[in-house]
Amino acid sequence: MVRKYWSAIRALIFAAAGIAALAIQVGAAPLAPTRRGLWVGGDKFISEFQGKALKKSGTPNPRIAFGSTAFYNPSTMAFDAHNNLWIGFFGTLKGSDPILEVSRADIRVLASGGAVKPAVILRSQGTSVDPFVTPASLAFDAAGNLWVADLNRKGILEFTPQQIARSGAPVANIFIDTGTFIPFRMRFDASDNLWVTLFQQSPFLTQIWRFAEGDRASSGLASPGLMVNIPGPLLARDLAFDAAGNMWTAGASAGNEVLEMFSAADLSGAGEVSPSPAVSITSFAFGSSFGDSCFGGIDFDPSGDLWVSMGGANSGCDVKTQVVEFTPSQLSSGGNLDPALVLGQNRKKRNLDVPGPMRFGPKP
Repeated sequence: MVRKYWSAIRALIFAAAGIAALAIQVGAAPLAPTRRGLWVGGDKFISEFQGKALKKSGTPNPRIAFGSTAFYNPSTMAFDAHNNLWIGFFGTLKGSDPILEVSRADIRVLASGGAVKPAVILRSQGTSVDPFVTPASLAFDAAGNLWVADLNRKGILEFTPQQIARSGAPVANIFIDTGTFIPFRMRFDASDNLWVTLFQQSPFLTQIWRFAEGDRASSGLASPGLMVNIPGPLLARDLAFDAAGNMWTAGASAGNEVLEMFSAADLSGAGEVSPSPAVSITSFAFGSSFGDSCFGGIDFDPSGDLWVSMGGANSGCDVKTQVVEFTPSQLSSGGNLDPALVLGQNRKKRNLDVPGPMRFGPKP
C-alpha cells in the first residue's frame, strides 16, 4: 500500500535545479534545530523562521521552506511528543485530503538542504464513517493519540499511536459525531482538555466545546463538558492558550477582525455558558474582510508573546500577507494596537505564504 502512494507523492523538497519554483531554500541552514522556530503554512509551502528573523520587523528569509508536487494548501499543523511535525491538507492534486508526518529526522535533513519522503501518509477510506475526508485541524493528547477535526464528516476522530505508526487508511479508534455543528479548529490545554471551535450553518451559530478525557472516551454523539457561546458571532479561525490558561481566539466579529481573550475563570464550569471577552484587540495590521476572515493562525512563543498570521489569500481580505507579534503588556491592555513586530513578504514573495496554520515548534 505504501508503494502505491509513492507514485503519487514526490518528495518534500528544497530548491534544486529545474524545480526551484516548487520548493524553496533561502539563507543559511544549520544541521539541527537550535531554537523553537516559528512554522508558518500557506497555499504552496511551509516555512520555519528562527533567531534574528523573529527579533525585528522586516522581510526575513526562512531557515526552512518546503513544498510538494502532490499536495497543496496545508490546513493544519501539529507537533507530537517526539517533535515530529504532522500536516493536514484541505486540497490535493490527487485523491483525498491526506495527513502526513515530517519526522524530526526529516526536519534535520531539510535544514541541511536535503530532500525527504514522508514515512507516514494517512488517507481516507472514503466511507461514511472511516476516517477523515477534510482534516481541518490536528491535535495530540498527552497519551500521543492523534485527534482530527473532519470538516466534511462533521466529526472528531481519534487515532492511536499504533494506528499512525505507518502509512495507510486506518479505521478511527473513536468517532465523535458533532451533529449539526461543523468542527473547525482544535487545541489541547495544559490539563489535556480538548477544545474545539465549531459552527452551525442554519441558523448560523458558533460555539467552542471542551472535552475532558472522559467526555471523549468513546464514539457516539458529542457530549462536551462545556459549550461556550461566542458573541458577535465570532467565527474563530484559530485558538490558543496563554500561560495562565486563558483562551485566545482570532476571527471575524460583526465584519471586524479581532483577537478576543476569554478568561480561564469563565471557562472553568460545565454546561452551556455565554461569557464576554475579557480582552479584545483590533489593529490596522488585521485589515478588513468582506468574506472570510483575514486570520490564518495564532500561537504563543515561550516568552508569552502572541503571534498572528494573516493575508490576502483568503477571499475578500485587503491586508498584505504578514505575521505580527503582540507582547504580554499589549495583550493585557487590549484595545486598538500597533503590533510590536511585523514580518512581511519580500519582493519574491517566497519568504511568507500565509494565511495558514502557524505553530511554534517544540524544544529541540
